[in-house]
Amino acid sequence: MEEPGDRRPRIIVDIDNTLWHLAPELWEGLKKVNPEMPPPAEWDSRRSIERFMPIKEFFRVLKVIHMRQEIYPPFPDAEYFLRALKERGFYIVIASHRSPETYEPTVNWMQKHRLAHDEIHLSYDKSVLFPGSIALVDDSPINLSKALEAGILGTGLLFPWNENSGFPLFKTLIEVLGYLDSKLS
Repeated sequence: MEEPGDRRPRIIVDIDNTLWHLAPELWEGLKKVNPEMPPPAEWDSRRSIERFMPIKEFFRVLKVIHMRQEIYPPFPDAEYFLRALKERGFYIVIASHRSPETYEPTVNWMQKHRLAHDEIHLSYDKSVLFPGSIALVDDSPINLSKALEAGILGTGLLFPWNENSGFPLFKTLIEVLGYLDSKLS
């Protein structure tokens, strides 16, 4: 948790499709529910998924994956990205839309892969973290829009579901870091 009086600028960093590639694992799980589920390259919004199954079923599959988080590798540049943010003096809040039961596997995964952070926040509303934050790194156009409305910088990795969102999105976390450097220094 953030210490009172901590004056480091705060950056919020998503986990799924930001620090690791959730989409292929999620697709495999969703195909078990509905074999007609299209691949992630065809997802352009949450509605893409809701056409193929109830949202409750989607979240059940997602929770199963999150409970097994420790078996998945992060993106190759995730460790460097977070360490570089830390070295630049940022307070890093790892934030993910996850149920509270997934906290331990999430913490274990972060530790196993030496992913620097100051705090982990699991909830279904990241916008509660926006006051006092300067940037959000996320793949969700919805979250990036909320960040923009709150007056904070939003960026993330480029995927089919966000490529037409109008936000500055990049192929690697190294490119995201370069963008943050150009905007926050």
